[in-house]
Amino acid sequence: MKISATIDEFVEWLKERGYDERLGEDGINALKKLGFSSLLFNNSPLLLSFIFSKLGAPSERINERIRFEIAKRVSYVFAERDRIEIEIKRFIVDEK
Repeated sequence: MKISATIDEFVEWLKERGYDERLGEDGINALKKLGFSSLLFNNSPLLLSFIFSKLGAPSERINERIRFEIAKRVSYVFAERDRIEIEIKRFIVDEK
């Protein structure tokens, strides 16, 4: 499975979840200015939640065991300020 996203998709995802109200427009713009590469390098919880959402996980809050299983299957990551691509070998998310 390969996912790709733009920074504008990330900002829209944040707004759909009400983060524009919590962070304010300045906060959203700061995240957008930082971009994917910086957010990934800083292990941003918001970016990781966005990635899990793009992967089709049933929840953006994934327990550590499942996160580790997903991480073991990552075969490719590309991140620049405005775009991110991640390729993951087949996985099934089951939180039981």
